[in-house]
Amino acid sequence: MVRQLIAAVGVAAAALPALVVGLLSLAAVVSSAVGANPNWPKDAVNMTEAAALRDQGTVASLIARGEDPHARRELPADLVLNERAELTPFEAAIALGRAEIAELLFWSGYTAGPAEWRQLRCLARLEQDDEIGALLDAHRPPEASQDCEGVTRPWTR
Repeated sequence: MVRQLIAAVGVAAAALPALVVGLLSLAAVVSSAVGANPNWPKDAVNMTEAAALRDQGTVASLIARGEDPHARRELPADLVLNERAELTPFEAAIALGRAEIAELLFWSGYTAGPAEWRQLRCLARLEQDDEIGALLDAHRPPEASQDCEGVTRPWTR
């Protein structure tokens, strides 16, 4: 009797991990069927965050969905900068040296008026980013000034 009980407990102990994995897999399939992601939550990312994180696909997707690439959005503290900042995607690209994001923005039809171009060009100069500076110079509005007096970074490191 004791030997049979020990054998039954041994079989149950051996089968338990497989049973747990099977139940978790079933739960994942069911939750996927109703639209939940069983592995990780899907957090919405704004265009400024995507630009800061060098996520070209998300930036392009958000532009294609009609989001304004000129709008300021929150860049949370400790994502890539020490403090929270309200930046445009282009400012985020300058702040973090993401020339490929700046190029993608221009490729997607981004245009900057004289005042905005001046602000962006001066920020690129403050960050000593010659690559983004050259991109901006190639898209300079004719009446844009290069005077950087009074231009400060809208972010801190």
